[in-house]
Amino acid sequence: MQQLALQIQPPIPPTLDNFVCGRNAEALAALRTLASHPHAEGLIYVWGPTGCGKSHLLLGLQTELRSNAHVNLQWIDALHEATQVKPEASSVIVDNVHRASPVLAESIFHAWNRIKEQGGQLVCAGDCPPAQLALAPELYSRLAWGQVYRLQSLDDQEKWDAMKLKATMSAIPITDEAISYLMMHTARDLPSLMHRLEQLDTLSLSSKRPITVPLVRAYLASANT
Repeated sequence: MQQLALQIQPPIPPTLDNFVCGRNAEALAALRTLASHPHAEGLIYVWGPTGCGKSHLLLGLQTELRSNAHVNLQWIDALHEATQVKPEASSVIVDNVHRASPVLAESIFHAWNRIKEQGGQLVCAGDCPPAQLALAPELYSRLAWGQVYRLQSLDDQEKWDAMKLKATMSAIPITDEAISYLMMHTARDLPSLMHRLEQLDTLSLSSKRPITVPLVRAYLASANT
């Protein structure tokens, strides 16, 4: 269907404000507190399965800290980078720490010690508890000394509620039945669902049609061809 060709919209930047916390309110509150006190000591490790929101939280924290001109921030994604922690960094955020190279892991360990003594922040995210990280024992034991939060994935009802909230706040004209149909016929991880919702919003605007089950059905058929 030619009319269903979509212009992919850029994703909405992750923030602490648009993180749907579900059962993760405690972890979100801890990061909000850390963001509001950037010069106090803060050592936090969050972990959980893929899609539970770890990267969203860390990116949201990064946005908050970068708004403070007095914070020397360093972001590292250990999945893609083999860099080391800069000695001058006062706030260090490391995503996918479970994939850290030995060199990076050692520099995180030294950053932990420095921040513990001088103040600052170290926030890491991984896919398992600290004791199960395939890192040097001195590092995973340090990560366990800080605040540790296990992130819980949203259940289906929480995902439905999150999509409904986004639709309401963004004035996206989607029916409740269309949300349920979308969840039943596509990947149900929240990032994918939100991306689909944004694409459907674009389609709705271009076709001047509300997002109902027939439109979702046609959209999914077009996306799979």
